[in-house]
Amino acid sequence: MHSYSKIYKALLEDIQSGRLKEGDCIPKEIDISAKYGVSRPTVRQALNMLVSDGYLRRVRGKGSFVTKPKVLQQYTQFIESYNYEMEKKGLVPATKVLEISLTYPSQRVQEQLGIPADRKTVKLQRLRSIWEGENAKPIILTTVYFPFDLVPDVFQYDFETQSFYDCLAKHGLEVRRGIRFLEIKALHGEKAALFSLPDGSPCHYISSVGYDENNCPIEYSENYYPADRNSFIIEIVK
Repeated sequence: MHSYSKIYKALLEDIQSGRLKEGDCIPKEIDISAKYGVSRPTVRQALNMLVSDGYLRRVRGKGSFVTKPKVLQQYTQFIESYNYEMEKKGLVPATKVLEISLTYPSQRVQEQLGIPADRKTVKLQRLRSIWEGENAKPIILTTVYFPFDLVPDVFQYDFETQSFYDCLAKHGLEVRRGIRFLEIKALHGEKAALFSLPDGSPCHYISSVGYDENNCPIEYSENYYPADRNSFIIEIVK
């Protein structure tokens, strides 16, 4: 095994075991070099790998600090439930329902769903998290809108444990196609507070329209992904 691999594994074990916690500054290169009896370039190679894998971040003039790898999102590619997607990654998901209410659609919701202003609509807002030890770390704020008459028993569902897509399926509905728009925005006010982030923190914002097999829009959603906790993969095939 290469010397840098040993250092990488040793530091990674310290991070994953909690001996080095998020926000901790790791020892200086010269100290790691002396501890393992290797050159500083070798130490630097190991640290570069940890930075690349998302376990460390460098701050100029201060050192290298422990961070958590971002959750790799494939939301731009697949139509899957949140729990299923997180469990595929070996993560433990959690969901908190912030609001579920019956309302009339805003102008934007009318345009996205192609519905009139007097068609009653359900607003379902949830905070999605992943468990890290005993703490649930919020990573997504999602709000979905859909016509009430499509799922008239919607208030009987527990959307902290049940999938919205499963709810649709029980009514013979399935999102077969989606169009998603990705933007970079800033989190302000209540949205920033939900993630315990400073006002103005950057986020990935995705608005999405889901269509059924007849190409009719049946759900519209607005999703906020804090940039420090999420990254996205987009596959392009020729």
